[in-house]
Amino acid sequence: MRKSTDICLLCHERNSNKENSHLIPKFFGKGIFEGTKPRHGIQISKSGEISKSQDIIKEDFLFCTDCEKGFSIFETYCALRLGRFDNLRYYSQFKKCKRGEFKYFECNEVDIKVFNLFIYSIIWRISISNHYAFLNFNIPAKNEEELRKLIKEYIVTSQSALLDKVDDLTELPSHSHVIIRPKKKLRPPGSMLSAASLGDNIYLLHLVDYLVFYVTEKDKLIQDYKE
Repeated sequence: MRKSTDICLLCHERNSNKENSHLIPKFFGKGIFEGTKPRHGIQISKSGEISKSQDIIKEDFLFCTDCEKGFSIFETYCALRLGRFDNLRYYSQFKKCKRGEFKYFECNEVDIKVFNLFIYSIIWRISISNHYAFLNFNIPAKNEEELRKLIKEYIVTSQSALLDKVDDLTELPSHSHVIIRPKKKLRPPGSMLSAASLGDNIYLLHLVDYLVFYVTEKDKLIQDYKE
């Protein structure tokens, strides 16, 4: 079990003094508690026992307060813009697109570099977690380190500082991801908060109202598909 005197797993510089770190951003898990009275979700333990819970998975002493603050800046920026999708006031910020039978939306008001850092930070945190719920989710060590170094570089103290700094970000990892959600959110959701590896190269996050498919080697995935 980690202690507050251990080194932060992201910066490798300061002590990991932060308690109650959410590995998956709290706003993604909010919907799992809606439609229940009293407010709760169902949690399954490592041994298969079922219990009620009023919060999503947290861990202690993984990160320092500075790195935790940096994560929150990614999350605040992206949560605000994802939430606008359901608000008619912001309809003009989304462009409706179609490719074959597949329909999707593009957000005109999001910095794609910040959004990528946000997704990377979730993938990395789940991969380095020791929580039993995420034991089957591990990206390769070389990819973990690649993401750690990139995320560390863009941990800053304010959103304005982040937007200024990402202007210098010219190259992202050769990873790929897609985020999917239903046209209308269901309440109660009838879904879950979980993460799993689907193979050597592809990973799935089930985030209540969203699905995130993440690929660490896009070229390899395409080659495997062709074969």
